[in-house]
Amino acid sequence: MKKRWIYLVTALSLAVGMCIADPMAGIAASLEADADGFVSGSCSLIVHPEDPHKEEADSFGEDLAKAGVVVDLYQVARAVKTPGYDTYHYELTDGYDLNLPGSGDQEAGQLLTANWEQLAQEAAAIALNPNAPAVAVNGSGEPAGAKISELNPGLYLLVARGSSLTELDDYRVEIKQKDPQTQEETARIATIAESDQYTYAFLPQLVSLPTKPADANGVINTANPGEWIFDASVNLKPERLDRYGSLEIIKTLTEYETMGGTQEAATFVFEVTGRLGDNIVYSNVESITFTAAGRESVILDHIPAMAQVTVTEVYSGSSYELTVPGDRTAAIAADDVVSVEFENEYDGRRTNGHGIKNQFVYDEDTGAWNWYSSPAQNAAGNQGEPPAGN
Repeated sequence: MKKRWIYLVTALSLAVGMCIADPMAGIAASLEADADGFVSGSCSLIVHPEDPHKEEADSFGEDLAKAGVVVDLYQVARAVKTPGYDTYHYELTDGYDLNLPGSGDQEAGQLLTANWEQLAQEAAAIALNPNAPAVAVNGSGEPAGAKISELNPGLYLLVARGSSLTELDDYRVEIKQKDPQTQEETARIATIAESDQYTYAFLPQLVSLPTKPADANGVINTANPGEWIFDASVNLKPERLDRYGSLEIIKTLTEYETMGGTQEAATFVFEVTGRLGDNIVYSNVESITFTAAGRESVILDHIPAMAQVTVTEVYSGSSYELTVPGDRTAAIAADDVVSVEFENEYDGRRTNGHGIKNQFVYDEDTGAWNWYSSPAQNAAGNQGEPPAGN
């Protein structure tokens, strides 16, 4: 499996561990056990792609809805009624070899000390193993916001993904993140959904059903007082990242100027501006140089997806003109290359001309800007040809 990485420079604000549950229906009576000792009853879960009560300014709203988030659930453990107590402990299901607090004869109150983020990562490594992925429970694959019913009491791994991303390789990624305090880099399993403009990243989470209302500190534990919640809802907290695409400028030169049989380089310069609404999100100047008639192109990368780009040929060589005047426009598509085309013809004038592309590259190690030119200029401060990839 080819690993997909997402790099984050700030703390990932995804909810981890035991999800926050809002009661939808409560059962005041104590838990009961079936003939095999498991907690009896049927549970349900609604998973919202984000907090539906979020303020509009902080909500991903309509764009997140376009990502088509669906929910998969994997049962990690069954809920076993603890004899003599109104609580339960866990019995791991096949394949999940986890050091899970609350398994065996431990009391549920010990769940408070568990590292649920780490446990969710360990469970996800098993369920989303590319060599032997686990099977999600019935009802999985439903859109976020729909009720998943008839769930046996127990512990579930919750995985959110895009409905169009059906292969594990498409939606399982790894997140690399630096701790803001220690600067230590960690890698975690995450899953994604995509709209045309953004990627939404989710950390797998563990959900225990039935559950109890949160205490005064917002902590959910099966030892809390209050009614048992068999029908719960949880809110995801996705991280949103920009998607990018590329633009190819294609230039055709139908005839080439020569001066006394000598060919001089002909350079054409393009100004590229990308806008999302009223905001300029991309600005660049690029050039293409010819030494003979023909077809050449250049590709500009890392342009925000959905940006409307306008390409203007601001310099058409010293003796060439566009066969079709005017700008070219295109809409950038994520993870794709869109193209615009220009054609120039010789206008009959005999002139000498050439172009030099200047480029300034920021060096993060030294905190300085370096000047490069192509062709390289013999001038003070010039670093010569730009490095590859710039």
